[in-house]
Amino acid sequence: MSNALRKTCLFVVIVAPLVSGCVRGEAIEMAQATANQALATAQGSAAAAQAAQASANQAQATAQSAGAAAQSAQNSAQQAVAAASSAQRSAAASEASLAQARADARAALERANFQTAARGPRG
Repeated sequence: MSNALRKTCLFVVIVAPLVSGCVRGEAIEMAQATANQALATAQGSAAAAQAAQASANQAQATAQSAGAAAQSAQNSAQQAVAAASSAQRSAAASEASLAQARADARAALERANFQTAARGPRG
């Protein structure tokens, strides 16, 4: 597209004055300078567009990397939730086991006291 624009600019700036019969040396030099300036502007625009594309590509790569990091963080969070849930179940089982052990200890103590009382005083 910049090639077509360049040709159009050259035609308008250089050929149009020649066709209209208003050709002078100064006009040709001025037209050439204008065409050169338009060409330089077009080339600068193309370079800026390429730089913008490179920046966009870099931004896309950064976004993809951030998305992967977010997915990894989400996976880690899910694993942490599962581990916490498992730890909670294990703690509940430990509490139940402790309660049973206390009950067994009380029962054993009561049996021991009963047997001691049933034997009577020694002596």
